[in-house]
Amino acid sequence: MNGNDSNGIGITATTLVQYSNTLLSLQRLAHEQALEHFHALALQQLQVLIAFDKAWWGSAALIDDLPEEHSAFVFGLPRHFISDWVSIRHEDVTVDLVHGNPGSTYCVDTTAPNAPAGLAWLGCHHGFGEFMCIVHMDAQTQLSNHLSLYRPAGAPPFSPTDRLLLQTLMPHLVAAQSANHIRTMVSRRATLSGPHTFALAVCDQRGTLHSTERSFVDLLLKEWPDWTGPILPEPASPLGYIGRHIRLESQIVHDLFLLTARPQSPLNLLSARETDVATLFGEGLTYKAIARELGLAPNTVRHHIRSIYSKLGVNDKAAIAQLTHHPSG
Repeated sequence: MNGNDSNGIGITATTLVQYSNTLLSLQRLAHEQALEHFHALALQQLQVLIAFDKAWWGSAALIDDLPEEHSAFVFGLPRHFISDWVSIRHEDVTVDLVHGNPGSTYCVDTTAPNAPAGLAWLGCHHGFGEFMCIVHMDAQTQLSNHLSLYRPAGAPPFSPTDRLLLQTLMPHLVAAQSANHIRTMVSRRATLSGPHTFALAVCDQRGTLHSTERSFVDLLLKEWPDWTGPILPEPASPLGYIGRHIRLESQIVHDLFLLTARPQSPLNLLSARETDVATLFGEGLTYKAIARELGLAPNTVRHHIRSIYSKLGVNDKAAIAQLTHHPSG
């Protein structure tokens, strides 16, 4: 086990060119690829610079000095690798090292005689020998972005150059991931339509916000004025929420959630038939014209109009027209 040091580091001109190309590729992937494809393609680019055949890229928070996984992407490993690791995480000696020294790389050989039994089992079970790990801490959310690269048993060990390359690349990987979140939100925005104002964010299954538009935070504060983040306030959920002032809609992307926040419209209080009546009434149609359009009796239309006035808290046609044409206020 060792951390990054300067012994044996030799950066060649070829490595510098590859490093530069990797940075350019990360920027391109961040702005061109969908969120569900970004991590795999980014790690494939990293393989050009550092040899490895498996990887685990995720985010976590320390709870009782042990990392609680918030989001995880495994590369060349089965999804149950995470649960296998959780079962032996108290034996993973890299946890304290990388969280105690964010930004530094550490290597462990699971086949070494002094390797913890749990790590030795994990390596044997999933076909790797040495692995290299690093953590990057987010100053705002205190989430740790971690990346572990794995080599098969018997493969050459990670060199000081490998450790330095990962150490200097990790902030760029995290920045590219954040940029990809933003790109995903921009793409999502282009698919949405309608009169409602809306704002977007990316969160994980625990409700921790990873990326947000500023207006998303503003909308949350309308519902919860004392909220400070970065976790969604209760009773909001990554799966959605309908409240007094806002509504959250959710779309699952890999193990993350793309949230759309909209101002809650008073029109949501109306039934489907009342909405039809209110829309036509707001357009200037008379009771009799609405009755003919919808196949209703005029008295039924009058009953719906009284109910609409009561539910919306208004008392004239102009107010209804304003709400039906500008539902977000």
